[in-house]
Amino acid sequence: MANAVEPLINLNKKINEASQDNDFSRLLFLDTKRRALIQSLATDPDFVSDETSLTILKYTAEQNQKLVADITKRMTALTQVTGNKIRMLRSYRMAK
Repeated sequence: MANAVEPLINLNKKINEASQDNDFSRLLFLDTKRRALIQSLATDPDFVSDETSLTILKYTAEQNQKLVADITKRMTALTQVTGNKIRMLRSYRMAK
C-alpha cells in the first residue's frame, strides 16, 4: 500500500523545498494539503496500513515537529529584524 502514501512523500519533499526557500505562504499551503491527505488516509476504509506506510507517517510526524521548531526560530528572528528596522526608521524620521 506504499502507493497510497506516495503523494505524502511528494508533499514532504515540496514542504522541505519551500522551507529552504523561506517561502512561508507556500509552506502553509502545502502543509494544509498534507493535513488533508493524512486525514483522508485515516478515514479511508480501503487504506490498510503496512510497515512502510507507518514508517512514512512516523517520519512525517517527526519531520513536521522539527520543521515547526525551525520555522518558529526563523519567524522570531525575522520579527526581530523587522522590529529593529521599524525602530531605525522612526529614529531617522525623528532626527529630521
